[in-house]
Amino acid sequence: MDFVLAQTYLGDILSIVSDAMLGPAIILLLAFIVYALFSIGSVIAELFTEKRNFNVNMPDLLSDLMDSSLDGIPDVIIKSGLLNRQKIALLTVYDYRKLPGDSLIALVKRLLNDEDIYYKKIVNRNNIAVRVAPMLGLMGTLIPLGPGIAALGQGDLASLSGSLIIAFNTTVAGLASAAVCLVVARIRKTWYESYMNALESAMATMLQKIEDLRAEGQIVAEKPTNHAFLYKSALKKRMPDALQPESPVAQPDATAA
Repeated sequence: MDFVLAQTYLGDILSIVSDAMLGPAIILLLAFIVYALFSIGSVIAELFTEKRNFNVNMPDLLSDLMDSSLDGIPDVIIKSGLLNRQKIALLTVYDYRKLPGDSLIALVKRLLNDEDIYYKKIVNRNNIAVRVAPMLGLMGTLIPLGPGIAALGQGDLASLSGSLIIAFNTTVAGLASAAVCLVVARIRKTWYESYMNALESAMATMLQKIEDLRAEGQIVAEKPTNHAFLYKSALKKRMPDALQPESPVAQPDATAA
């Protein structure tokens, strides 16, 4: 008897907890629907800002970097079709070209890692929605079914139909949100892999070019230059908003290397 009472008592607690979670689940589902719509808009905006301006011929860029003089490297980077973030990373390597070999390689790895993390954070937000939205939809489906089945046993068809409507709507909302975010995540992942491959190739060429110049005695121990800083400053003056389209920027005046 005590065991039966305990089961009943625990079942009542679970029922209360389950019913209390329906409201938050629906609210979160609505939030994910809004986020899915936002993701559609943001990926379209990204298409017309970053993706459209990522117009680089990698063989030509790598060839130009290898054929350029020491002072001409910044101009080659800035006039390339790379994104502004990639140009700043390459200019940073150029500014610190006088670092020893191992230190320079460590800097390149850090810059590449920072770019990789930046893009993964964006994709991971979509991936979270892909995984969580269907779970919330399932919760919104199962929670009303308990009271709905109880109402069916009592012949209350109105309560049953209301529970089924909530269950179906939450399922559709969760799956729709997840589907949209999945498509957006796949599109962005394809773009970002292309960006990272281009940057890695350019970084490898930069390292080789710097080693060649070092062997020729053209790189001497001086203070780092500030081409990356000047380029970022020029971008801020031209595009003060937080969301800055990737448009070509004229080469800023910089101290000669």
